[in-house]
Amino acid sequence: MNMRNSRPIVRNIGILLGFAFGIQWNGFGQSNSDSLSLQLDQVVVTGTRFERSQNKVASSISVIHRKDLEQSGQINVLPILERHVPGFFLNNRSLAGFGVGPNSGGNISLRGISGSPNNRVLVLIDGQPQYMGIFAHPIADAYHASDVERVEVVRGASSVLYGSNAMGGAINIITREAQKEGTYGNISLNYGSFGTVNATGNLGYRKDKFHTMVAVNRSHTNGFRQDAEDGFDNTAAYVKMGYDLNDIFTFSADFQLADAVYFQPGTTETPLMEDKREYLRGRAALSFRNQGKKISGSVLFYHNFGDHQFATGFESTDQNQGITAYQNIHLIPGQVITVGLDYNRFGGQAFNENQPPPASKGLGTPHSVSQTDVYLHVQQTVFSNLNLNVGMREVNNAQFGNFTIPAFGLSYQAGQHTTFKGSSSKAFRSPSIVDLYLFPPSNEELEPELMWNHELSWIQQTENQKWRVEFTAFYAKGENLIQINPMEIPPRASNTGAFRNLGLESQVKFRPHTHFNLMVNYGFVDVSENVLFAPQHHLNGQVNWEWGKISLLPSVQQIYGLRTSLNSDQSLENYTLVNLRVKYQLAPSLHCYADANNLLDTPYQIERGYPMPGINVLGGLNFNF
Repeated sequence: MNMRNSRPIVRNIGILLGFAFGIQWNGFGQSNSDSLSLQLDQVVVTGTRFERSQNKVASSISVIHRKDLEQSGQINVLPILERHVPGFFLNNRSLAGFGVGPNSGGNISLRGISGSPNNRVLVLIDGQPQYMGIFAHPIADAYHASDVERVEVVRGASSVLYGSNAMGGAINIITREAQKEGTYGNISLNYGSFGTVNATGNLGYRKDKFHTMVAVNRSHTNGFRQDAEDGFDNTAAYVKMGYDLNDIFTFSADFQLADAVYFQPGTTETPLMEDKREYLRGRAALSFRNQGKKISGSVLFYHNFGDHQFATGFESTDQNQGITAYQNIHLIPGQVITVGLDYNRFGGQAFNENQPPPASKGLGTPHSVSQTDVYLHVQQTVFSNLNLNVGMREVNNAQFGNFTIPAFGLSYQAGQHTTFKGSSSKAFRSPSIVDLYLFPPSNEELEPELMWNHELSWIQQTENQKWRVEFTAFYAKGENLIQINPMEIPPRASNTGAFRNLGLESQVKFRPHTHFNLMVNYGFVDVSENVLFAPQHHLNGQVNWEWGKISLLPSVQQIYGLRTSLNSDQSLENYTLVNLRVKYQLAPSLHCYADANNLLDTPYQIERGYPMPGINVLGGLNFNF
C-alpha cells in the first residue's frame, strides 16, 4: 500500500455522504420500538461520539460506571478494568503504582495487542488522546478513580473515530463533574502491608449553572522486594469547573497533575537499589459542548505535558496538544451523521549526558510531528431493528503523508432481548518520536503500522434484566509493524513486522435482586508471535453481596498460558489469585473496609524476573459528607 498516493479526502467523504442520503431516499426510518430497547441497554458515547444504546453500536464495548469504581476500592482506574473487560490484561507489578521507562509496569493489553513501549492501546480522557509525546505510550499512574465518572472501553480497532494508537482498542475515561446542588464530598484513608498508604479526598459544588469538582490523591508504598528497592510515591490533583450557558451550550475547564517517584527494582538476577525515576505529568483542557435536537457535539482543546528524570542520566520534557471537534447531525429519523476534525502535535526533547555517540543520536534536539485528520461516521437504523455503521478517516501526517482508514459494521436486534453484531474496521499507529528520531534504530522513513479487526457478537438478556450474556469472536491481522533487525549493523527500524491474533470473549452478568450480583469474564486469544501480557486463557469472576450493613466483594482471577519472557525456551505461567473486600457501614455516612489480596499466597510472575507480592492486606475508613 502506498500511503502517499491515497485517494483525495473529498472523494472519500462524498462516498459516505452518498450512503447516508441514499438511505433517506429509500424511505427507511426508526420506529417507536427504539424506546423499548433503550430501557434495557446501557447508553454509551465511546465508539459513537454521541449517546446511543450499547446494543445499537457495532463495536464491542464495556462500560464501567461510577458505582463499580467505588465498590472496587482501587485508587487507580486500570486494575478495575481487568475485572470488567474481557480480553483486557494489565501488567500490575506493585502494591501501588506502575512506574515509567524500561522494565516498568502498567503495560495494557487488549486481545493480545500491546507494545513495548505500550503504544497500541489508546487511552483518552473525555475523548482527548493521552500519551507521552516522545514514546507515545500512556502514563498509567495518571488515571485516578476519584476523578472518573465512568470508563468506556472499545475492544478492537477504533481508529475511525479516535485516530492513532487505537489498534487493540480505546479506553475513554470520562471525568467527574458536580451533579447535585450544594457542597458534598468524600474522604478515604487506608493503611496496609509493606507500609502502603493511600489517601483520597474529593469535593463537589454546584450552584445554579456553575459547578466544580476537586480531588486530591496521595499514594505511598515501601515496596515488598527484599533484594531490591521498589518503593513508590505519587501525589495527584484534579480540578474541573463548568458553566451552563443555556439549555444548549456548556463550557468546562479541567486540570490534572501527578507527581511520582518510582524505584525500578530490576530482575531477581540483577536487582537494583538506586534506579530512581521521577516524573511529573500534567493535563489542561477546555471544552465547549452543544446539545440540540438536530445538532450536537463538542470542541475540545487539550495540552498534555511531562518532565522525567532518571538516575541513569536520562531526562526528557514532552508535550502532546491538539484540538478535537465533532458535530452529530440528526437529519432524518433513525440517522446520525458525525463529522469530525482532529489536530494533534506531539514531541519533546530528551537528554542523557551518560550516553556517548552513536547511542546519543537525536538527543538534545527538540522534535515534533503534527497530524490533521478528518472523519465521517454514519449510523442508520433500518426497519427499526437493523443498525448500520459506516465510517472513514482521512489522515494527513507531516512526516509520512496521507492515507485512508475505513470501518463497517452492523447490529441486528432479533427481538427485544437478542442482539447480533458484526464489524470490520481498520486501525493504525503513527510512528512516535523515538521511532523516527531518537537512538540508533530510529528511521525517518517509517510509515504507520496497520491492522484490520473483524468480529462477530451475540448478546442475550432477559426481560427482567436478571441475566445478560455476551459472546464475541474476533480475528485481528496487523502488518507494516515497526521492528528492529538485531542482525543489521547498525540496527535500523523498518516496517517489516506482522501478526495474527484470533480469539473468543464472553461475559455473564447475573443479578437476581438488588443486593446480589455476579459477573464472570473469560477471554481466549491465540497469538501468532511471541508477545508479553497476552495470556491464552484469562478468567475473572466477582460477586457483590450486600447483607444488612455488611458488603462482601470476593473475586478470582485465573491465568493460563502467560508468556513472561520473549525467549521461546521459557515456560508459560499459570496461576490463580483470590481477593476479598469486606465493607461494614458504621453510620449512614461512614464505613470501614478491609482488602485482602492474593489470599492463596500464590507465587507468580507477570514478567520474568519480577516476582509479584504474596498475601497482602489494606484496611481503612471512608467518610461521605
